Amino acid sequence: MELVETQILPRRDLSLNDEVLRQLWQQALTTLKSLQSPLGITASGPDDQFHAIFGRDSLWTVLLALEAGHQLQTHGQGQFIEPSTDESALTSYCEWLHDLSASVLRGLAQLQGKTVNDFNEEQPGRILHEYWNPVPEHMIAARWPVMVNGCYYGSFDATFLYIITMSQVDAFFDDKALLDELWSNIDAAFEWMLTWSDLDQDGLVEYKRRNPDGIGLENQVWKDSGESIQVRHQAVKHPVAWVEVQGYAWSAYAAYRTLAKKRQVLTPALDGEIQRRMDGLLTGLERFWLEDKHCPAIALDGNKHPIPVVASNAGHLLWSTCLEQTVAGQLRERLLQPDILTPWGLRTLSQNAYYYNPLAYHCGGIWPFDNAVVALGLHKYGFDMDAHTIASSVLQAILAFEKPVELYTVQPARWIRSHRIEQEWFLADYFYACSVQAWTAATILYFTALLME
Repeated sequence: MELVETQILPRRDLSLNDEVLRQLWQQALTTLKSLQSPLGITASGPDDQFHAIFGRDSLWTVLLALEAGHQLQTHGQGQFIEPSTDESALTSYCEWLHDLSASVLRGLAQLQGKTVNDFNEEQPGRILHEYWNPVPEHMIAARWPVMVNGCYYGSFDATFLYIITMSQVDAFFDDKALLDELWSNIDAAFEWMLTWSDLDQDGLVEYKRRNPDGIGLENQVWKDSGESIQVRHQAVKHPVAWVEVQGYAWSAYAAYRTLAKKRQVLTPALDGEIQRRMDGLLTGLERFWLEDKHCPAIALDGNKHPIPVVASNAGHLLWSTCLEQTVAGQLRERLLQPDILTPWGLRTLSQNAYYYNPLAYHCGGIWPFDNAVVALGLHKYGFDMDAHTIASSVLQAILAFEKPVELYTVQPARWIRSHRIEQEWFLADYFYACSVQAWTAATILYFTALLME
């Protein structure tokens, strides 16, 4: 394994008292405000590599900021934001949150797919992966599919997340005008789900890259690097069904049903089709289960064979709430084992996986956003102490880095030859992580609000 130079950050039990949590909150909120744009929010800062609109990142940023708002409202924590002005501080946050949510949903609606174009993976109703204006010269030189109007649609999960986000924004704000304005876009996203998300009509959702020259992302989920899934000694056969996207799809169907019922357009036939799709997803999830690992597989390959590794992806099923309580408990127990849970959060991939590498982008590093989704899922199932453990672990790392970093690594101390440190693991930079990432800042909002319960 080739090692790269890292900055060693020794473990410090930094206090997460009320004042520290408040400072983290304010820094995260300031960061998010600085990233806002007319089309929503950019994924990273201007000095980082993703200073553009990314559909998935934008939607998760809204979803996590909404959860922070829920925590503040439920527990009366306006004083947490500003001790002297409880109600006005909470009102100010909710006004900002509404502005962010509406601008993200409107911006992605403006960029939503309208035609079939395999070069940039566009399909009617599909929510895009990324939008650049102007398109960077290096992307033009590489013929990256974003060349078409600055838009590339190679994100399989963003369309599901768009419907879910609209539903949660509507539940939080009850903004009928916004729902009416965007209903045609929600409807188009739903039609995309029906038409494009289940390629072989087996009940699961899966995708395959369509670019005729093989350019663009092969892995079109949040773990979108080329190495994020691997099969021993051979290429991964597509189309691929990722485990977490089954949960997203299940939640998106439920969200659309709720919105359609509210707008009084849910017919018995439509309701039946939605239920059939949701039932098919739950039945299909049984094919992911790895008996020997007590956990769902990260994905099924094109032959519907499980890729037999334990990864954080399965934890997103908790956020989707598509699991029975007993199964959720088994998954919770597996994710909290030391091969995946570190002193600074959950790894993306188990240390025991055959392609584990903490120096690879999605093969063992730690992503704060990923941890937030799992922690939120644990909280939904009543595993509150576990959610708090993950939140405090990640915030300890954020305090050490002093920035809302995209990801970081936890590496074994035995790798260090000079000077030795007396602990099992050490916290380190990921060598090309963005230093400011929107969904990390939103994670900080959620985690600080959660710990102030």
